[in-house]
Amino acid sequence: MTFRNRLFRLFLTVAPLGTTLGCLGWIALHSPFTEPFVDRSLAGTRVELERAMAREVDLGWLLPRVQTALLDEDLIQLELLLGLANDHGVVLPPDMITDVAALDAQASGLFARTASCGACAVDITACKTLAQIGACALPFELSPAGDVNAVRRASVSYLSGGAVDQLDLGLAIVGLGATGAVLATGGTSYTVKAGTSVLRMARRLGAITPTFAARLGDLTRQAVRWDRIEDLAALRIGPADMINATQMAELSAIGTSVRRVAAKTSMGEAVTLLRHVDSAEDAVRLARVTDAVGPRARGAFEVLGKTRVLRATVRLSDLAFGAVTLLYLTLVQIGVLVAQLCGNVCLRALRRRMQRAPI
Repeated sequence: MTFRNRLFRLFLTVAPLGTTLGCLGWIALHSPFTEPFVDRSLAGTRVELERAMAREVDLGWLLPRVQTALLDEDLIQLELLLGLANDHGVVLPPDMITDVAALDAQASGLFARTASCGACAVDITACKTLAQIGACALPFELSPAGDVNAVRRASVSYLSGGAVDQLDLGLAIVGLGATGAVLATGGTSYTVKAGTSVLRMARRLGAITPTFAARLGDLTRQAVRWDRIEDLAALRIGPADMINATQMAELSAIGTSVRRVAAKTSMGEAVTLLRHVDSAEDAVRLARVTDAVGPRARGAFEVLGKTRVLRATVRLSDLAFGAVTLLYLTLVQIGVLVAQLCGNVCLRALRRRMQRAPI
C-alpha cells in the first residue's frame, strides 16, 4: 500500500471524529452552558402542563382528595377538585356529588353569606371560598382601610405586650405610602399597593412560605424608614414619608408579577398561588405559568407540584442541546475508534500467529 493510500485511509478513519471535535469546539466558543435553559413558549408550556396533568388525574387520584375536603368542609379545595374532574372528564360517584351540593347549599344561604362576608371582610382567615375572598375581603384590603386595619392589629399587639408581625405592618405601611403616591403620580404606584395588599392577605392565610417571608421581611426593612415610626404614630409625617423609594425595586417587581397572576386568574387565586413562591424569580415564573394556562394554574400546582410546574416553563436551549449531543457523539466516536484500533491489533497478531503455526 502506497503512502498516499495510507494517508487517505487515515483521513477517512479520523474524519468523523475530527469533524465532530471541530463542531464541538465551535459551539463551545458560544458558552452553551452559561445559560443552558431558556423560557419555553407559552403554547409549549400549556401543552407540556396539560399533557402531564392528563397522565395524573383520574378517579383514583380524585376520590381520596374529595373525601378529605368534604370532611374538612373545605369549599376552596372542593371547588378546585371539581374543576379538575370537569376538565379531565372524571365522573365522581353520585352520592359524593350530593354531599358536595349539600355543603355548598349550607354555606350559600342568604343569612350565611351575609354573616360570613362581613367576617371575611375584616379577617381573611374567615373566608370560606375564593369567590368570597374576591367579593368581600379584597375591596376592603385594597382600600387604605385594609392597611389601617393591619396597623391597628400591630398597635393592639404592641400595647398588649404581644409579638408584632413586622412583615404585616411593613407591607401595610408600604401600601399606605403607595396610596399617597398614586394620588401624586397619577396611578403609577397602584401596582405596589395592590401587590402589598395581596401579599398581606396571603400572609394572613399562611400562604407565604418561610423563605419568601424572610425575603419580604428584608425588603420591607429596607423600604420602610423604621426610625421614623414614632413620627408616624404622632401624625407628624404621613405614610408616604416612611418609604425609602430607592429600595423599592424588588418589591415593585414582585408586585408586578402578582398583578400579572391576578390578571390571568383572579385576586383570590393569586393569594393562594403565592404559597408556591420563594423568591422574586419564582414570582416571575408563576406569572409565566398563569400567562400560559390562566385559571388552571392552581390545578396544575395541586396535581404536579411546584417543581414540575415551574420546570415546564423552561427548556434546554438549542446551544446547550447541541453541545450535549456533540459531547455524546464525540464519546461514541472515540469508543468506536479505540475499538477499531484494538481490533486491528488483535487481527494482525492472530494473522502472524497463524502464519507461524505448522501445517
